Amino acid sequence: MHKLIQWFNSKLKLIILFLFSFSFFSTNIYAQQDAIDSQPEILFKYDKIKESQEKFKLQVDFNKAILLLEREEYLKAIKIFKKTSQILKIPSFLNIGIAYYKMNQIENASLYLNNIYEYKEAASTNTYSYISACFYLYQIEKDRKYLETIVDVTRKYRDLTEHSKRLLSDTLIILKDYEKALDILNSMEFPMELKKAMLYMKLQDFVNAERHLEKEKNTTLNQEKKNLILWLMVFRDLKSNELTKLKEHLDEIREVKEYFKSNLDYPLEIFFNKHKYTTKEYLKSITKFNYERKVDFIFYFAPFIFSDYEEIMYDISKGFIFKNKQNVQSLEDMVKYNAKFIEIIKEDPIIRVTKLKNIIKDDSNSYVYYNLALCYAQINDFHNAYKNFSKAYKLNPGNKLYAVMTIISANRINEKIKDLAYMEQNIKSKDGMYKYFGQILYKNFIDEKYNVEFEPLNYRDTVFFRSINFLVDMENNTLSLDNQLFVENYKDPLVYLMKLAMRKEGENDYMYFSRLQDNTPLKINNNFLEGPLVITKYYIDLLKAIGLFYKADLSVDSKQKSPSYLRTKALRELHDHNPKETLKILESLQKKYKLEDKYTMYLIVAALLEAGRYNDASLQISLIKAILKDPSADFLTGVQLVQELKLSSLSQYFYQPYLDDLIDFRLINFDLLLESL
Repeated sequence: MHKLIQWFNSKLKLIILFLFSFSFFSTNIYAQQDAIDSQPEILFKYDKIKESQEKFKLQVDFNKAILLLEREEYLKAIKIFKKTSQILKIPSFLNIGIAYYKMNQIENASLYLNNIYEYKEAASTNTYSYISACFYLYQIEKDRKYLETIVDVTRKYRDLTEHSKRLLSDTLIILKDYEKALDILNSMEFPMELKKAMLYMKLQDFVNAERHLEKEKNTTLNQEKKNLILWLMVFRDLKSNELTKLKEHLDEIREVKEYFKSNLDYPLEIFFNKHKYTTKEYLKSITKFNYERKVDFIFYFAPFIFSDYEEIMYDISKGFIFKNKQNVQSLEDMVKYNAKFIEIIKEDPIIRVTKLKNIIKDDSNSYVYYNLALCYAQINDFHNAYKNFSKAYKLNPGNKLYAVMTIISANRINEKIKDLAYMEQNIKSKDGMYKYFGQILYKNFIDEKYNVEFEPLNYRDTVFFRSINFLVDMENNTLSLDNQLFVENYKDPLVYLMKLAMRKEGENDYMYFSRLQDNTPLKINNNFLEGPLVITKYYIDLLKAIGLFYKADLSVDSKQKSPSYLRTKALRELHDHNPKETLKILESLQKKYKLEDKYTMYLIVAALLEAGRYNDASLQISLIKAILKDPSADFLTGVQLVQELKLSSLSQYFYQPYLDDLIDFRLINFDLLLESL
């Protein structure tokens, strides 16, 4: 009887030891959430333990080997797993494969892992071990068939374990199917907040990314991990343009700066991002204009001004204080200017600027400066546009169109106008020229509450009138194919593209995108590549919105290549990984035409970054900042200072949201971190 009790007690101790091992192993698996290894599950329960003492001992040994594997005592673990493979073949083979993989004995690892992969029945009987073997075989061979096998196997089984779900999400992350990976993680009981946050950042959902980062930060005690979370928060703030939160998180980093090194492990760098926006975002940008595109649109349709009756009468009224001979000479100069200007406006927009600059004299009339300003605006040189609009207004303060164009161009470059109040008073007054246009633009671009006092009268038949109403309809979501701009000016290249991008009534997504892909010109596109920049940018954004940018033939038929076309060619060369050719084209254009516009200068930055000339790109950004005083250049400078943890006075660089569509910033090793969590 005593011996029977001793036997029972010894048996009970073994059972307790097994249960303890099982409990410890399971807990340890969940605790080590940052490990990339896919550990096998315990595939048996207490009530299934057989009475055989030998089998029971092997089961206990299996758990011991797991602990050895975690402690990186690989040879000892392998020795035990080879014994346990007698009753737990698949999970034992998996762990042997993992151990050899960790020891960099790839041939041995492949031998055991392939043994599992080729045993197809294991996909249903030992699902987790089977897909784990596939996962490691992918790490060894980089063959996507293993990842596809994981997806196929797990698709057949709805009741996946937590381990299987995690492995599936890891697989989907490698396949860059971030949305499905996130769906899997959200179905799991285990939180994995950091991994979710990074996936939300991949999907540009910065609100949910912040929510999960905050959760992880609040539950993390390890300071090194807190530093990493802080660094990810800063990155999120930069990407989402939440500048107030950025300042708060930078202040937190300042407090732990002495032992902060996440910026070294995951460096923040600027780069040329050819895929900065999704196709959906590009489509939205061409069907619902932001402020910048509205301004470009207005400058495109704004009228050039010749020496019309009102201008002549204004100059005559000034001429009374001069000698009659001077007044007559002034009128003759007007006529000569008109004749020259008619020829000049037929030229490429960049050439227009050069030729109109040569016409300028010390005593030039107001409309000469206005026309030059408009040409500058059409090549996106808004600084010179503002200077010349200002000159036109000062020479003719009664012209409300000059006044409002001066304000709009100043706002485009964040320039403060000293006599703004007086200028606005002139726009609102009852006297002056271009009364309707001046006031309607003031209402639409400066003060939407302002009530226009004048009727358009004979302006109703102008394309400028129709273009302003087009923007109003777009803003009010009442735009239709019956819009007068579409009806009367459908031959205009920009109008043609906008009408093409307009969704027809009753058109579903499939029909809409099919029509766009079928009807968007891909070869005969001279009119879209040689005109004002607003046309070219719209055309390129349309191509990106429908996924045909690389299929379009961005070349023109004429032998003499215009400077506007060459600038577009430089952009295409950049997208085709030829930054040296891009720089060659742009440097030649700058030398010949003295280009200092924002678009060209940022294109140079993008090309320098793509060519790996990071320091030269930084110098170019400094040049943009010095010449253009551009907030985007300040922002990018601030990003570089954040990387270097030069945190004092950073607020002076982050005072306006960053919206440039060429230069972006990223965390190096972000993907590796995501895949390793």
